[in-house]
Amino acid sequence: MSEPLVSEAVVVDGRRYRVAWFDPPFVPPLEEATQALGICFTADTRIVLVTWTGGDWTLPGGTIEPGETLEQALAREVGEEACARVLSCRYIGCQRVEELDGDRRPYYQTRFWARVELDEFVPEHEMVARRLVPPEDFRATLFWGGERTAGLILERGLAIERELSQRQDGGRGDPEA
Repeated sequence: MSEPLVSEAVVVDGRRYRVAWFDPPFVPPLEEATQALGICFTADTRIVLVTWTGGDWTLPGGTIEPGETLEQALAREVGEEACARVLSCRYIGCQRVEELDGDRRPYYQTRFWARVELDEFVPEHEMVARRLVPPEDFRATLFWGGERTAGLILERGLAIERELSQRQDGGRGDPEA
């Protein structure tokens, strides 16, 4: 395993964790990955956030079901939670999570950039609302926006957005290439 780009201790609901970020090309073994979340951009570069409380905004995504790839889990979860369709996605990294106050084995949470198309928001699962924010408001709106990994996710998502914009402006073919 490669060395993490950043590693920080965080406290969530009174529990301590060590969170370490890994850039590609590192991809965790599927059996050690617990979730796939996406920084999902609309065509007008707004970021999709969801909430299960009405106040704690987060990225859409969730648990990987048996037999799914990371990308399939992302697409399914974004559809369920954000009522949005993933048109394209790209793996941007993962965070390794160690619970410092428990005996659970470390696990990985994968992160993706995604281009999405929104459907009407009809909450049928755990999320109760969807919100679109400009990139400059992302970290202030995200309930865990103060964590260093939030900044890394935003940076990587915006880099892909710039890359795709340059390709489209230059007329250089398929943005998926």
